[in-house]
Amino acid sequence: MAKIKNIAVHHYFGVVRFIMIVVLVLAATIGVAFAYRTAVASQILTGVTFGQINLSGLTREQAQNQLQSAWDKFSQVGIVVSANDKQVILKGLVSSPTDPDLTYELVNFDTAAAVNTAWSIGRRGTWLQQIIEPILIKITGYQIDPKITLEFDRVKEFIILNLPEAQKLPRSADFVIDDQSVVKIDPEQSGLVIDDEYLAEQILERFNNFSNRPLALKLIARDPEIKTTDLESLLPELQVYLKPASLEFKFNDQKWVAEPKVWHQWFSAVKFEAGTTISFNQNKAAEFFNIIKKEVDQPAREGKFEMQNNRVTTFEPSQVGQEVNVAAILNKAQLGVTGEITPVELVVSETEPKLTTESVNNLGIKEIIGVGKSNFAGSPRNRRKNIAVGAAALNGIVIQPEEEFSLIKTLGNIDAAAGYLTELVIKGDKTVPEFGGGLCQIGTTTFRSALGSGLPITERRSHSYRVPYYEPAGTDATIYDPKPDFRFKNDTGNAILIQTKIQGDELIFEFWGKKDGRVAEQTKPRVYNIVRPPEAKLVETEDLPVGQKKCTERAHVGADAEFKYTVTYPSSEKKEVVFKSHYVPWQEVCLIGVPKGTLSKPVTDGTALPSADIQGQSGSN
Repeated sequence: MAKIKNIAVHHYFGVVRFIMIVVLVLAATIGVAFAYRTAVASQILTGVTFGQINLSGLTREQAQNQLQSAWDKFSQVGIVVSANDKQVILKGLVSSPTDPDLTYELVNFDTAAAVNTAWSIGRRGTWLQQIIEPILIKITGYQIDPKITLEFDRVKEFIILNLPEAQKLPRSADFVIDDQSVVKIDPEQSGLVIDDEYLAEQILERFNNFSNRPLALKLIARDPEIKTTDLESLLPELQVYLKPASLEFKFNDQKWVAEPKVWHQWFSAVKFEAGTTISFNQNKAAEFFNIIKKEVDQPAREGKFEMQNNRVTTFEPSQVGQEVNVAAILNKAQLGVTGEITPVELVVSETEPKLTTESVNNLGIKEIIGVGKSNFAGSPRNRRKNIAVGAAALNGIVIQPEEEFSLIKTLGNIDAAAGYLTELVIKGDKTVPEFGGGLCQIGTTTFRSALGSGLPITERRSHSYRVPYYEPAGTDATIYDPKPDFRFKNDTGNAILIQTKIQGDELIFEFWGKKDGRVAEQTKPRVYNIVRPPEAKLVETEDLPVGQKKCTERAHVGADAEFKYTVTYPSSEKKEVVFKSHYVPWQEVCLIGVPKGTLSKPVTDGTALPSADIQGQSGSN
């Protein structure tokens, strides 16, 4: 029995020793982990990387600067996209040599989000996870997810503009009807189209990894939707439609007449799951109905007002909008030609304005709550014209309580019909006219007005370049239809009226409303990380006379800027936002004419562009 007791005692002490050893090992591990966490309290943990860039041991600011510098270099070098024997360089930005407002992103890298993710590694989850994760990451490493956004529609438009022969769209068989109503069939043609999924995947893969590997477009064979055999079976039915009478369209006391030789040519075949049928084609009828729409269509117009002696006075009344519904009209017309042809009443939809003339004096608008100003001295004629048109579009706009204001939506169509003029934009090897120059002056002034009024900003992006028109740096807002937009919310509890005016070279926006006691303050912008642009680059071209030089991209000094925006409410609640801006250092690019036949062959797979030199130095733990 005594022997058994001794064994039990020894077993007990053995268990106790084992538990103590485990506790000591665990305590030592925790101690080491805490010591390690303390040592790297201000650093990103060892083993954290982004693509080719090692972020180990860097502070948040160091990581931000390193990632941003690497991206600036890479996005300017870009990647070669090729098809057949043609190529174009796809960069992160499209720029205008005449107006920085027409510079916009094709690919965006959110460096701040990437740094936040890198910083969170080892600092998330339970206390036990925060102890274990740093040790595991030091051993195995951790690659943070990319924060790249691809503006695919713009990218594809850019590629097709520069490589128009890359794809040949399929063409369906179609009816061709001459002036004597004789029907022939234009046969179908097969085509080759760009593989969108492959293109997006490959571009993201290269930009995610800052890789200069050239990209050859992948094309997919595509058959036309409608074939000759589909149309041949429809010929008897089509002949029934082709009556010798004219089609008349009516709206109120107006009428428009389409002769047989006109409306007969509107017919096409349409493919459905159940088969193919004959229908009026809206595109073929567009020329005729564009005339009608020009006479009938009118946009809904909100009542616009101005302030005089602290009272709202009307200078532009509200207007009900109306729009011709071409699809519905063609459907009525086609049904009509199966029997006796009679006049077709237009289908016109109406849109009621939200703010009517009668409700204007009940808005509670009493005083100026904020002012924004910007200077456009030195702007060329077209830019000045666009600024005036944009300012007029905002003048008198009323923003209802709790409404989120969208500048892009409020400006409406940015085209010749609205009074805007074009500026030249460089897209790869092409120079094309585009609308929108000068409108960032509107965006910047609206931003400053909203800040002066103490309003919450819900969407704002700085320009890619530092622009003299928008000094001080960091207080600008860029817009480009449809994105980026500038938005803010009216949280004042009362309506806000925008009044705009131009005095010499100064654009002034006044926000009228009713003060609620809030106080808005902003610090003077801090400008730092100033970077000289790279040396100018010469690109040989056979499209210019030999020796002639034409610069397509201007040099821009890079920098970062930030300021603090603070709003203190009557309840003593205080909200602070730090607005950060990054301006890319951009090199001057000029074309130089060379003799025909002397250009080097296109870059092929396996041959990279010059390296963006993105390898960074990591810190130490």
